[in-house]
Amino acid sequence: MEQLGGRRGAGSGRRPADVPMPSGSAFLEGATVTIAGAALLQRVAGAVTKLGGNVLSSQLDLQGTQSKAGFVSMVASCEIDQPALQPLIYDLEAGMPFLFIDQLAVQAPTTSSGEGKLRILLAVSGQWQGVK
Repeated sequence: MEQLGGRRGAGSGRRPADVPMPSGSAFLEGATVTIAGAALLQRVAGAVTKLGGNVLSSQLDLQGTQSKAGFVSMVASCEIDQPALQPLIYDLEAGMPFLFIDQLAVQAPTTSSGEGKLRILLAVSGQWQGVK
């Protein structure tokens, strides 16, 4: 308990300026919505593969209801190890550009031993500012 108390005391004195902020633009970059969509696909695929996962398929949605509000959405089907799921979600939501996980469906491995990769269906969106 002393350790927890010590941590709490040390953490309470932190100023917001001490917290590291991710670098980069908060918005999806691209001269067109198609390029911004490609950047979104690349960002998600990079996060999955960085953690040892595989992207099985992906689909970009440029015509959905959110696209009118400046958002670009995508859906990806992936395989990833169970311990990498939480770091993946954190990487996507805490990094730059700001991304939002709209849907997450997880299917456990189908082997009898319970070993193998999780299959996940991941719907992600990010905002595109358009041409500046």
